[in-house]
Formats: sequence, structure tokens, C-alpha cells
Amino acid sequence: MRLRQILLISTWLLAAVAMAQDHNDTIRVMTFNLHAGHDASLEQIGQLIKQHQPDFVALQEVDLNTHRTNCPDQNNRDFITELAYFSGMQGLFGPTIKFSGGHYGIGLLTRHQFVEVCNIKLPHPVARMEQRGLLQGTFILPDGDTIMFASTHLEAFDSISREAQAQFILNHFADSSHPVILAGDFNASPDDHVIGQLTDQWLDCTTGDFTFSANNPTEKIDYILARPIQAWRPIGSQVIPVKMSDHFPVIATLVLTHE
Repeated sequence: MRLRQILLISTWLLAAVAMAQDHNDTIRVMTFNLHAGHDASLEQIGQLIKQHQPDFVALQEVDLNTHRTNCPDQNNRDFITELAYFSGMQGLFGPTIKFSGGHYGIGLLTRHQFVEVCNIKLPHPVARMEQRGLLQGTFILPDGDTIMFASTHLEAFDSISREAQAQFILNHFADSSHPVILAGDFNASPDDHVIGQLTDQWLDCTTGDFTFSANNPTEKIDYILARPIQAWRPIGSQVIPVKMSDHFPVIATLVLTHE
């Protein structure tokens, strides 16, 4: 009887530890600018994502039914639907512009239930620049906590536009009733004013390792941010040095602390 009791207690303790770990809301996030699929097949990209088992993925330069002359293998493809299939996740697409017979924009992949999704156009103060967007969703985690996750891609070639977009994001999430993770290609190095704007209120959960370009990495422009700062604890991040795009994908693991 004594051995039986010990085994039962041990089993209960293991289950309790597992439940406690689950309740920590450890979340694994990836961001990846796909370079519109010029450098790898959708199956290769989807398998890479699946290999790293993220809970959420922010994707940029995502196509839907385009016809690029310099990327014929990806013509007339639904990037998000195919990446969701190959990665075993759910996919959401946020078109930002019409392009080459289809649409081009941002997307996200998730393992978790979503209750609301919104595709928002960011400020566009300089008409010749590309329209940029913010794709956000509200998600329920396995233990019932609710968070927001968003993917974005800020302007690359005009600092006025980029700063206006960053300020919009700050204002947009300032009164959020849920913790937020924002990931994407910010087209700004860590010493850029835009990153200073954001990290006054958001926690940068990534390392300082370079993310661009994949052929000659010289700068960090891809980020995973979280707010409010006190609600999150980053426990690891890495840049994945694979040449499936002109960017490297970035992964961060965060714990929602409930503070």
C-alpha cells in the first residue's frame, strides 16, 4: 500500500507541475518577411515554420493570386492558405495593395482560437510610398487568457511615413484591455527614432543579431515587441540563419506574467 501511495502522489505531483507550466502562458512567436516567395517554395517555408513550432507567426510580403514575372513558381498562389496547410496552423491574410493581378500584404499564422481579426491601413502621408498595414487578432490561449497578436510591415524608404506609422501603432494599442504582441519588419535599426518611439512603451523581446540581408547580414530590422512591459518576460530569442528570403526569420519565447 505504501508503494502504491507513493506512486499516486508522484503522479499527482507531475500532473500539478505540468498544469502549472501550462498556466504560465509560455508563447513562442516568429516573424518572417517572405520576400514574396522569391527564394524558397511555400512548402519549404511552411516546413521551416512547422519545425520550430511557434504559437504565432507574423508574415510580411505575402501574395494572393499575383503574377510576378521574376517569380513564376509562385504565380496564382494563395500564400497564407498554403503556408497554413504546410505548417499545420490557421492562416489569416491582410491585403494592403492590389498588385500584379492579385493582392499583396501581410499575414499571420496561429495555433490558437481567434475571436476577432482586423486589417487596418496605416497612415500614408507620402502618396508615392506603398500603403502599409497592421493585421491584428484577438486570441484565446489554452488556459483562457486573452491576448492580441499583430503583424506589420513599416515603410522602408521614407522616414516621415515610418514615424507616422509607428505613432499610429502606439496610439492604437495604448488603451488595449489585453496584453499585445506586435511582430514584423519595421525597416528600422535599433538606433532609429522609430524604435526608440516604440520601445519607450513596448518590450523588445529579440536579440541584437542582424536579420537583413540574408546574403550579407549587416542590420537588425525585424522585431518582436510586447506590451505592457510588466506583463511579459522574454526567456529566449534567436535569429534563424536560413536563406529562404532576403530576411532571416526571428523567434522569441515569452511568458505572460499576469502582472
